[in-house]
Amino acid sequence: MIRAMHALILSLVVVLAAPPGRAQDLPDLGDPAAALLSTGQEYRLGRSWLRSLRGKTPIMTDPLVQDYVENLVYRLASFSDLHEPNLSIVVINSQAINAFAVPGGVIGLNAGLFLNAGSMDEVASVVAHEIAHVSQRHFTRRYVDSQRTNIAMLAAMLASIAVAVAGDAQAGMAGMAATQAGVIQSQLAYSRHHEREADRVGMQTLVSAGLDPNAMPRFFERLVEQQQFAGDPPEFLLTHPVTESRVADSRARARNLPHPKQETSLPFELVRARIQASFFDDYQRAEAYFQKRLKNGDVSQQEAARYGLAMSALYDKKYDLARRRLDQLRQQDRAELWYPLGLAEVALAEGDYPRAIEMAQWVQKINPEGYPSSVLLARAYLYSKQPEKAVPVLEPLLRQRPDDPMLWSMAADAWGNSGELARAHRGRAEYAFLRGRDREAKQQMQFALKEASGQFALRSALNARLKEMERLSEEEF
Repeated sequence: MIRAMHALILSLVVVLAAPPGRAQDLPDLGDPAAALLSTGQEYRLGRSWLRSLRGKTPIMTDPLVQDYVENLVYRLASFSDLHEPNLSIVVINSQAINAFAVPGGVIGLNAGLFLNAGSMDEVASVVAHEIAHVSQRHFTRRYVDSQRTNIAMLAAMLASIAVAVAGDAQAGMAGMAATQAGVIQSQLAYSRHHEREADRVGMQTLVSAGLDPNAMPRFFERLVEQQQFAGDPPEFLLTHPVTESRVADSRARARNLPHPKQETSLPFELVRARIQASFFDDYQRAEAYFQKRLKNGDVSQQEAARYGLAMSALYDKKYDLARRRLDQLRQQDRAELWYPLGLAEVALAEGDYPRAIEMAQWVQKINPEGYPSSVLLARAYLYSKQPEKAVPVLEPLLRQRPDDPMLWSMAADAWGNSGELARAHRGRAEYAFLRGRDREAKQQMQFALKEASGQFALRSALNARLKEMERLSEEEF
């Protein structure tokens, strides 16, 4: 009973809606979901939830992993029913298999999803499923018929979900039960309907993107089989219950759709190797794992195994070995930018900042607006005590990614060490606010206003931002 209730609580993380102002194919006249929550309210609710989540659970801040996941999500979103999607994408630093979506354009993937999926198409099938929850507005639709449900209750449920995603499932369950026990029980069948609808819409997105629709039932079957042998179900099965009929439905549907030729994706294999290396706490185990993959994999998997060996050496502070392995990979494949970026990481770790700068700049010449190379370059400037050079690297990134806490933290250091104290306090305020520490954020903004005395334009901008923070912090849903 407890497990079933837990599954239902977490299954509420299956929703997303467009931010305000999104174009639609047809006017939204008569949409009953809009009577409960406007898309603008959903957007603000979701962003508030994300700030809370960041303060409760470890978020992976690896710029290469983040960049890969964002590219995958937006690639699929471009083939979905979403119009001009404005998504906020997070990778949870957990080996558990899970993915979720909440109102406001927030999509989350656990790092463990990459470790347990058999291919890039399988990960894409999960992403497409979550995007379908977004485009179909499942969260709001699920509660539109309940007269007892109001916006404040939805906010309370999302708060409970944040606790559960952060790892305290029992507390999340208790919070949800306290706010919505009756509606939870009555909406079970409706949730299953939404899961099937997300399967159908998500599978069409896969096909439109040129990916294998069989990846979805294949992933479901893999999880069900894993549950049979392991006992406890993966988190994904708790948040997205998979029945035999659902697997059969998805398998039958996939059979009638185009099936592109399956090929191993080197970028997917690289991101999986990188994530795997980061989770090993023992170098010998990491070495044994990647050596085994080196012997048994295809060409792309072997190349990724060599990359995993290099990353494992880096994480174990075997810098010479990591550098030699990455140099070999770079010589074999000059087009793959992850190898020079790896060399920049090695140089940063061992304190060779000029070499790190050289490698990051080399990548930027090829990909001028690349997120990973920009982060590594800014980091190298900061470590080498050249904050004035880090500032012009970080400021354009912040304009593109104003919701990135890591960038605000780095910018605060760059501004502070460059003598721009007002901006440094603003950076610390933004970092705190994006992690749900509202009181600290407002305090830092007050410090920023004090330092900006006499700078009219800057002070006006800071004051406007402080008022916006206060409004978002105090806004009741």
